[in-house]
Amino acid sequence: MRILKYDTHTHLDLYDDFETKLKYIEKNEIYTIVMTNVPKLYKKYKDKYPNLKFTRFSLGLHPELVIQYGNQLKLFLDYLPESKYIGEIGLDYSKGIIVDQKQIFERIIESCNTFEDKIISIHSRKATDSVIDIVGESKNKIVLHWFTGSKKELERAIDKGYYFSINSDMLVTKKGAALISDIPLNKLLIESDSPFTKQTRNNFTIDYFDDFYMNASKILGKTVDEVEFLFSENFRTLLK
Repeated sequence: MRILKYDTHTHLDLYDDFETKLKYIEKNEIYTIVMTNVPKLYKKYKDKYPNLKFTRFSLGLHPELVIQYGNQLKLFLDYLPESKYIGEIGLDYSKGIIVDQKQIFERIIESCNTFEDKIISIHSRKATDSVIDIVGESKNKIVLHWFTGSKKELERAIDKGYYFSINSDMLVTKKGAALISDIPLNKLLIESDSPFTKQTRNNFTIDYFDDFYMNASKILGKTVDEVEFLFSENFRTLLK
């Protein structure tokens, strides 16, 4: 069976050569879910690039931007029925609890819960317990992106059946490796979170995957071929 190269969480639009990046993704057949930080950008990209085969745009309202762009919540809810992919959304308590941020996230999740076909990429920095409390068990597929919570929070998320998208930075830190080794193998997904990871700060290329598979194989105690197959099958299952 063909091994799929894919990226469940990237911010390609933050590169200066966004359109060139899209062409590169299509040429190299990398299945890619491009996060958006506000609903207006989701609509803009979806309308401008309607015929991409390997790229999908995700409807987002980033937690660090909800105070500035909270007035786009209505747009988010208007576009929600049409978008299978949701993100980036979530909570960020790195600077303390922000009541408006939490209320908007609760409203988004409440609306997502009226569906059963969404793939939702969630930011949970310093806020994992609150995210789990709000999301709970979901009929949608929940993906915790770049998870940095505690072992206890990880166990809670695993019990809820969430997926975890992991990136190259996580694979080379002691805490990241420890968390990854505790995640059920069938819940692991690939993300680049470009351009926010060290390897993708200046560029994103298909070479990302070679390094990713090699480092993941060391943590998981599997061959590179086994790791490639594992991650590929997990993505197929996510999309079903």
